[in-house]
Amino acid sequence: AAAPSPPPAGTAAPKPAAPAAKAAPAAAAKPSAPVDTTLRVDTSRLDALMNLIGELVLVRNRLVALRVRSGGEVAEQAIYSLDLITSELQSAVMKLRMQPIRKVFGRFPRVARDVARTLGKEVELQLEGEETELDKNLVEVLADPLVHLVRNAVDHGVESPDEREALGKPRVGHVLLSAAQEGNAIVIAIEDDGKGMDPEVLRRKAVEKGLYSADAAHRLSDSEAWDLIFMAGFSTCAKVSDVSGRGVGMDVVRTAIARLNGNITIESKVGVGTRLEIRLPLTLAIFPTLLVKVSERRYALPLAGVRELLELDNCRTRRVEGREVVMLRDETMPLHWLSDWFAPDRPRIDSHHAVVVDLGAGDLVALVVDELLGQEDVVIKPLGSVLEGLPGFAGATITGDGSIALILDARSLVARHGDPPAAPAREAS
Repeated sequence: AAAPSPPPAGTAAPKPAAPAAKAAPAAAAKPSAPVDTTLRVDTSRLDALMNLIGELVLVRNRLVALRVRSGGEVAEQAIYSLDLITSELQSAVMKLRMQPIRKVFGRFPRVARDVARTLGKEVELQLEGEETELDKNLVEVLADPLVHLVRNAVDHGVESPDEREALGKPRVGHVLLSAAQEGNAIVIAIEDDGKGMDPEVLRRKAVEKGLYSADAAHRLSDSEAWDLIFMAGFSTCAKVSDVSGRGVGMDVVRTAIARLNGNITIESKVGVGTRLEIRLPLTLAIFPTLLVKVSERRYALPLAGVRELLELDNCRTRRVEGREVVMLRDETMPLHWLSDWFAPDRPRIDSHHAVVVDLGAGDLVALVVDELLGQEDVVIKPLGSVLEGLPGFAGATITGDGSIALILDARSLVARHGDPPAAPAREAS
């Protein structure tokens, strides 16, 4: 090849080419976009995973039952480890299903404003505890019952501005919707500063509708009188409005809450206001229970409602106005023998145990059982089309020994059976 021509005279020779610049260190490079650490998962997959966890819990319960019978240090250590892992796995999956309740609460300010505008009222809705988390399935199912309760508080609870002014209250009514976690339960409360509910008015209405005799209505406690509003077709409204007062709705609300293994209770004071409290389990899938035996069958009582275990030999029982009651620390509470309800044709056995259950708002009852079997986490199973909706039962489960136990709903059970004929009360010596 020909040699390169020399540069023309009078021109400077070209400078040698500068060496290529070194690559900038990685640290000086433009920062990359943050990595997305979230993953969208279909709810059905979480449900399937939770079902598998439920089956694992059942296996764990059976192994624990076998350990008690067979013993063995190696087996006991292995089962103990399985118990720990199962509990941690259950907790982790439950957290995946949790959602803040603000997804439901967010719609209610507008609901309250619309109802107030329709009725010519002035109402302020305050929200508290919007970050409280609960099972996604609960969040979705709660929406409709809560809509009805908020509308009901504005319609029936809060007075008109002129009425409030005449009573010395602010013209603007106040409704508080709150949520909080208490142990393994979620408590949702709807509270208004309205006129309250007069239990005597409710008793009279029950007699007018033929639901109770005058004598039976007179014996209703205030809590029992307030509970009348949850009966189908029961309403104290003389005038039907487009908002509420049609005598429907509150019974549907209680049924919906019961299907979630929860309960709803009322406290009210005339002229001061009304508070409705909904208590629900954190999750629908797995929860702790107290296993009991009645008439040779096993039943499970949700532990969230159990307040105390009684030895009847150390308690005094008697009859008050035809009801059997037990005396506990100078207080009287109704005493119900579950065998009277589940096996009325069988004679009572000489039972020594009772379970004190909170029906809500501090309304306690003592349920007599034949035997206390202990605490166990259970996986709730539906009752099936034949028994579904039967008052007193929330579902069924398989216990550690492989037998089936019905899960009791104490509130609806007591409401369904009332006070069956009781044997003469015993007085402790």
